[in-house]
Amino acid sequence: MSTTINKVPFGQKLAFGVGMFANQMFPAILGIFMVVLVEDLKFTGLMWGMIYLFPRLLDAITDPIMGFISDNTKSRWGRRRVYVLIGSIIMGVAYIFMWQLFKENSLEYNFWYFFFWSIIFYLGLTFFSVPYVAMGYEMSDDFHERTNIMAVAQWIGQWAWVIAPLFWLIMYDPEWFPSADVAARELAIWVAIPCAICAMIPALFIKSESTLNEDYEPLNLSNIGGSLTKIRDSFKEAFKIKEFRKLCLSTFFIFNAFNTVASLTFFV
Repeated sequence: MSTTINKVPFGQKLAFGVGMFANQMFPAILGIFMVVLVEDLKFTGLMWGMIYLFPRLLDAITDPIMGFISDNTKSRWGRRRVYVLIGSIIMGVAYIFMWQLFKENSLEYNFWYFFFWSIIFYLGLTFFSVPYVAMGYEMSDDFHERTNIMAVAQWIGQWAWVIAPLFWLIMYDPEWFPSADVAARELAIWVAIPCAICAMIPALFIKSESTLNEDYEPLNLSNIGGSLTKIRDSFKEAFKIKEFRKLCLSTFFIFNAFNTVASLTFFV
C-alpha cells in the first residue's frame, strides 16, 4: 500500500522561510540596539527593565486574542495573509520611529517616546507572527512535509542571529558613525525596510484558499472575551496535571535564564 504526499513546492517553502528571517531578525537586532539606550542615552536599569517587561505582558494578552481573530477571519485571501501584511508594515514603520532618539532631548522624553513606539512595534509583531506561524502549519496536512517546511524556515531564520552581531562592528566604529545613537537612528531605517519586505513575502506569495464561506465564530467582543476565558479554563485543567506543571516550571527557568544571560552578554 502506498500513500501519495502532496509536496509543497520549494518556492512556497522559501517564501515562508524569508518571513522567518524577518521574524528572527527584528528581535535579534533589537537586542543589540537596546544597549544604546543604556550606554549612550543613559537609560536607567529600571527604564530598561520596563521597556522589556511591559511589551511581554501585553503579548500575553494580545497573542491569544490575535490567534482567535486570525482563526475566525473570513476573507477571499484566507485568514492569515491580510494580518501578516498589516503586521509587517506596522513593524517596519514602528521600528524606524522608535529609534529616532536624540541626546539633546531629556531622558524622560526619550524614555516615553521609545516606550510608546515599542508598544506599537510589538503590536505589529503580534499581528505578524501569530498568523504567520499558523500559516506555516497549514501549508500541508502531512507531518513530514510540515517538518520540512519548518526546517527550511528555521535554517533561513537562524541567519538573522549570525548577521545581527556584525552590527557591533559598524555601530561603535567612529569611521562609520560619530556615535552609537546616530548609528541607531540611521541603521534602523536600513534594518526595518528590508525586514519589513521579507515579512511581506509570505503574505504576497503563499497560496491561501478563500474563507468567505467558512462557518467561523463571529468576530465580536463577546466571542473574543470568551476565547480568553476558554484559554484560562483550559490552562487550569492542564495545570492540574503534575507532568505539565513540571514542564511549565522547567520552561520558565530555562527560558528566563537564557534571556538574562543573553542580555548581559551584550554589555560584556
